[in-house]
Amino acid sequence: MQKKIEKILIVRFSSLGDVILTTPVLSALKIKFPQSQIFFLTKSRYGDVLRADPRIFSLIEFDPTKDHKGLSGFLKLMAKLRAYDFDLLVDLQTNLRSFFVRHLIKSKIKLKYRKRWLSRSLMVHTKFLKIKTIPTVDLYLKILKKIDVHTKDKNPIIYVDQTEENFSKKFLLERKVQKDDIIVGVHPGARWETKRWDAMRFRQVCHTLAYKFNCKVVLLGDRGDGELLDGISQGMPETKVIKAVGLSTREFIGLIRWCDCLITNDSGPMHIASALGIPVVAIFGPTHPKLGFAPVGSEHVVLCANVKCSPCSLHGEKRCRKKSKLCMNSIEPDMVVEAVQRLLKKRLLLKNKSLNGNLKIEK
Repeated sequence: MQKKIEKILIVRFSSLGDVILTTPVLSALKIKFPQSQIFFLTKSRYGDVLRADPRIFSLIEFDPTKDHKGLSGFLKLMAKLRAYDFDLLVDLQTNLRSFFVRHLIKSKIKLKYRKRWLSRSLMVHTKFLKIKTIPTVDLYLKILKKIDVHTKDKNPIIYVDQTEENFSKKFLLERKVQKDDIIVGVHPGARWETKRWDAMRFRQVCHTLAYKFNCKVVLLGDRGDGELLDGISQGMPETKVIKAVGLSTREFIGLIRWCDCLITNDSGPMHIASALGIPVVAIFGPTHPKLGFAPVGSEHVVLCANVKCSPCSLHGEKRCRKKSKLCMNSIEPDMVVEAVQRLLKKRLLLKNKSLNGNLKIEK
């Protein structure tokens, strides 16, 4: 007889994309145990992405720089969590920190995710081996089978509340965006420079979409991306290309929600868009989709040159050994524009819009 599951703790400290990819686990557990209370432990910098999620009873934010700094701060948080007496603990991080969480917090059942670190490392270092690609979401859901939780729904979900809706509407109205405008989001940043497609190629794409297809292009970036966005948008008026720099995570989510499509490198915003049901054109280079982190769902296009040296690292942190970034520079602006066109055809048909004369959608 299966033990009664009332209190569940899910652990995933980082990073943004990985936290988003855990959300199908929330859905599966809530369907199997509808009366359960789900607690989610993550780093405070990623907590906002889950802030409006109705499946989470309590969002517990680990702040290693302030409240939970050092060993004493970490143990203080563990003492707080021990008091809950969980029925199920699901470790979706599987690192040293989550190891201590599993061993310091009481729970009747404890599950941990298997990273396939060796397989992924072999994909990077021994490219001649044929190793099966398993999406990360599948690996997360696989461990739930041990407690007889099964699901076919693998789509990540992010929820938007009224605050973000109001912000994004105001932001777009102030910049003269109309109801019938086609909005293409462009996020040219990434944590590692090697994962960034060339800024001038992004500029060519933005120019084509703005002038040839009359789209409203929204350039999205972190606080440190201001110079990057300025270079891409130089010479193009804000009636065509709108810059959105330094938004909060919730504002960022709210704005992407209004996009008809998002163009991005392999980064957290790729997974945000996917989880919001927004079609994605994702540009991969040093990190390859076969590592398991491609956007989930069929309404996306992944552009990857499949050069012999890719993938060259698990996260894109290593410097390129070529004279130029062969994997990224093999992807041309026309390829990105064509991918956007393909995605927008179906998207705009549903919204009764048309994309200039070149992509007329029959209503």
